[in-house]
Amino acid sequence: MEDTIGFFEQQHGVRLPASYRSFLKDVADGGAGPDYGLLGLTEEVDGEEALHDLRAEGRRAGFLATPFPHTGEWRGPGKGGDADYSVEGSLVIGECGCGTVHRLVVTGRNAGHVWLDDPDWGGLTPGPDFRDWYSAWLATPP
Repeated sequence: MEDTIGFFEQQHGVRLPASYRSFLKDVADGGAGPDYGLLGLTEEVDGEEALHDLRAEGRRAGFLATPFPHTGEWRGPGKGGDADYSVEGSLVIGECGCGTVHRLVVTGRNAGHVWLDDPDWGGLTPGPDFRDWYSAWLATPP
């Protein structure tokens, strides 16, 4: 897995956050996780799935290397804001359903944190470090 991580980082000009790197190396590359589970680092998504375009966006040259611009919540349309916000510097790691995804911030001041991205309603909501986010899911009763 170390080779896969290294190739991904080189290809995108980033260093993945330590807690996520550790998870990939020591636990799993995708699989069980919040909502519909975690996507593998290089997992391909079927062209018919909603995630396809988001995964393709995240693989554009420079997308992940550009610092994530947010430090606080960005209110979406359902909260009196809008859906016109940048998510550069973040990697989609899971799907919640209805167009909402979990994003791992890869670059910028919030690198390592998982944000909820709900462009149709809630906007961007900051969350905890990846390890804390995943641990909270593990501690949640079924």
